[in-house]
Amino acid sequence: MHSLVTNGGMQEETETCERGQEMIDKTISAMEQKVRNLHQKNVVIDALGGYGFQYMDILNAGINALNVTLNMYASEDFDHVLAQIKRYYGLIETDAARLMLVEKIEDIPQAKQGGKLGLIFGLQNGGPLGKDVTLLSILYKLGVRIIQLTYNEANALGCGCLESHDTGLTSFGVQTVQAMNRLGVLIDLSHTGYQTSREVIEASDCPVAFTHANPSALKNVPRNRPDELIRLLADKGGFIGVSPYAAFCKSKPGRRPTLDDFLDQVDYVVQLVGGNHVGIGTDKFEGKTKEEYLLEVQSRYSKLIDVPFEHRHVEGFSHIRDFPHITEGLLSRGYSDEECAGILGGNFFSLLKKVWRNPVF
Repeated sequence: MHSLVTNGGMQEETETCERGQEMIDKTISAMEQKVRNLHQKNVVIDALGGYGFQYMDILNAGINALNVTLNMYASEDFDHVLAQIKRYYGLIETDAARLMLVEKIEDIPQAKQGGKLGLIFGLQNGGPLGKDVTLLSILYKLGVRIIQLTYNEANALGCGCLESHDTGLTSFGVQTVQAMNRLGVLIDLSHTGYQTSREVIEASDCPVAFTHANPSALKNVPRNRPDELIRLLADKGGFIGVSPYAAFCKSKPGRRPTLDDFLDQVDYVVQLVGGNHVGIGTDKFEGKTKEEYLLEVQSRYSKLIDVPFEHRHVEGFSHIRDFPHITEGLLSRGYSDEECAGILGGNFFSLLKKVWRNPVF
């Protein structure tokens, strides 16, 4: 009798667990469908995606366009940029059904409608311009639409965020800002020093961006941006792409930051300047090998970037395929569909629409 009661109780408990699991499965399916619908209905842009070579993974993550990096380090000169452009041209020609170059604002929705990944050519270092502003027009004609003035170090334009003494925007930097405004090239200040950034924001007639940066109030490292600078940027119509790059993400000591930590940063910036100025810049160089990471990144910036290759992004975002987890996290935190659409790409699209223009040469 006792065993019959026990077995019956176990059966009842099992059925309850199964019903509970069914409810969880339905909830997960409903959330996944909502995420999928959001990505299908809206333009999704990675404000700094790194590489575009793993384009099928990027497309399958629901991303329609991304800012691809043509150079970063001081050693990557004008010839290096040209070689990268040539490489991407070849890639686009090889698979025109899945890739296209973005040169004007209309190209982004066109890429989405055609099921293609739109590649936005960007430099992470203005160093290849040397001291010749006319090279900017050549890069523009080749498709470059975003230029970060400096990387972590100083160049002829101004100072990077790792310089101990930021002397600000140079006279050549002023010329370049004016030329970028005239051509309609977005100015990026993600790695640029504080004083140089401030002077650029004030000098530029167009809004500028931190395409991949986080608030230093939550992680105080030179690469992150102080509240004052984020407010100044937003006051002039600018944009910040919050990044899940682990070294610059809010975290507890000795622990890999999580997707929730990353979303806390999004919340912080939204509360600071409003949701219309915020987006996502993953800084996810999908396809970069461990050897490249160790040689190119950690050997140069060992004090700044101290996370292992496997943990270079937050837990929950180890691969670009995990991008929908960000959307799910935003929805779970109560962001509306409209707010999510803005953060996922609409806000960056609006910025590009303001900055990009059809110059007369």
